[in-house]
Amino acid sequence: MKKVKDHIIRATELTAISVARLIREKGFSKDDLLTEEESRAREKLIDQAGVDAMYAALTDIPFVLEVVGSEGRKHIHQYGEALPTLMGTFGSGKLKLDMVNDVVEGSKAAKLNSPGAVSVIAVSSHKGLMATPDDIDYMDKLFGPPQLKNKISINNPVEENLAEVVDEFRVKPSQINVVMMDRDRNAHYINACQKFGVNLILIQAGDFLPSVLACMDPKKHNKGIYLVMGIGGFEEGVLAAVTAKALGGVGEGKGWSGDSRIQKKYTKVWTTDDLVSGKLEDCLVSVSAITDENKYFYLDGVKNGKVTTLTVDTSGVKIVRNEHK
Repeated sequence: MKKVKDHIIRATELTAISVARLIREKGFSKDDLLTEEESRAREKLIDQAGVDAMYAALTDIPFVLEVVGSEGRKHIHQYGEALPTLMGTFGSGKLKLDMVNDVVEGSKAAKLNSPGAVSVIAVSSHKGLMATPDDIDYMDKLFGPPQLKNKISINNPVEENLAEVVDEFRVKPSQINVVMMDRDRNAHYINACQKFGVNLILIQAGDFLPSVLACMDPKKHNKGIYLVMGIGGFEEGVLAAVTAKALGGVGEGKGWSGDSRIQKKYTKVWTTDDLVSGKLEDCLVSVSAITDENKYFYLDGVKNGKVTTLTVDTSGVKIVRNEHK
């Protein structure tokens, strides 16, 4: 898998460089005041630059990579058209793998050159990643550290899961950070967390990187993040599930739709092995920072051809800074 890892890292890093170059050349700034139309056009421009770069980086890889999910498709329901996505099959050779990507995770951050934009690829064995269904865009998720495996479940009441955190780690509710998307569809989770007394971190976008932290031993990252829960993007759920499998953490999900007729099809809880049925040793995630200092891992953005990349595999979480000339 070392050869695979090198190529996947190269793909996210070259994508990060390309998007960062666009941001710099266009002079995007957090002080920009954008109309809705300007905002949408800028996101589309950013995602297209990322897709073009990642496509080029994967074209001649010495193994076969089949894309089964690419974040951006759900925007067709919000904007009437999908943002650019990377789909298809890449490379050649005997080894075959599946891939899910978010070419620019945090395009809302990228369009204002603000912290948190990254490029992400996750891979596993061929036919080993759950493909994005045609009729849903979202997943109800629960991610947590290895110590809580077989002790918490998305089917349990929120209070029961939080009580397990208290018992396992001997912490007060106020010391527990729970990350969740700030959406009306998560109101029942938000209310339950607030009543229990945990520190609820509500975010506007990007629940993947906090999910990486949630799947780690909290004693190792010392940030107090124990759980990520609630409804967010489907592809981000699969990306996080690869992380959960590699690190031995908790990873569960259920398909979610605002259409009650569609929702009836998605009552089954997907375990980590349902979401990522591939071999443990084939699990790999590469995250390359585009803009500066994501608050979860403090990854430096692209500067002078240098890229900071976080990888997750069975050896753990590693952060390196590479240079591309």
